[in-house]
Amino acid sequence: MKSTSPITSKSSTSFLDFLKPERKFKFRLVDFKDKDYKTDLLLSQTKCNLEIVPKGIMVIGNFDNHDSIIPVLKDEIESISLVRGKETIDTFYLSPMHVLMKLGIPNRISSFFKVYPSEYKISETQITIKCKDYQLKLITHGNNFETLLHSFKRSGYSKELDLLRKPTLSLLNYSVY
Repeated sequence: MKSTSPITSKSSTSFLDFLKPERKFKFRLVDFKDKDYKTDLLLSQTKCNLEIVPKGIMVIGNFDNHDSIIPVLKDEIESISLVRGKETIDTFYLSPMHVLMKLGIPNRISSFFKVYPSEYKISETQITIKCKDYQLKLITHGNNFETLLHSFKRSGYSKELDLLRKPTLSLLNYSVY
């Protein structure tokens, strides 16, 4: 079994794998550096999924056109950085989202009532996992921040977790005149 990295293991395929629908990946592995901080170009820029369990983290993706797993044991993890993207609010007067925000409803709830997609945006969330021998950097949609934070805390990664929230830019506070 040939692999590109000593930590990547390949999963076996069976006849039933052909019957399964294509998997939707929620993350993108942007950067993979080994202990000498050299980037593995075969692993970077790949769509993948992240499974958070109490014993470690598994990055499951289609590396080298094969389903592969990058296992990260909890004992090897030095730090996990979770960076929430910048939140942009640009509603118009009397839009349902604007009215709900003026009534004091939180942005994440009132955003369900936006008329245009450009009224409420959160840029991508970045996850950096630093281990003793390597470093992984992943990105995902900005709305996944709260779910990831809850999953990391529930699985027991509270002391390894570093949080950073980028500021909110509300274009409602700026006047045209």
